[in-house]
Amino acid sequence: MPLTRKARVVGSSLVITIPSQLAKAHDIVDGDELEIIPSGMGEFKIRKTKKNN
Repeated sequence: MPLTRKARVVGSSLVITIPSQLAKAHDIVDGDELEIIPSGMGEFKIRKTKKNN
């Protein structure tokens, strides 16, 4: 099921939030590193790379 989120500016960065239910389901917590992989025009994949210590 697709999720729709709005990008917003924070400082000089563009931010997209992850819903807490999705983060919990994929064991993503504050401080974890996520890799963003472009897969086409306007498309990308996000993958967790490191767990927060």
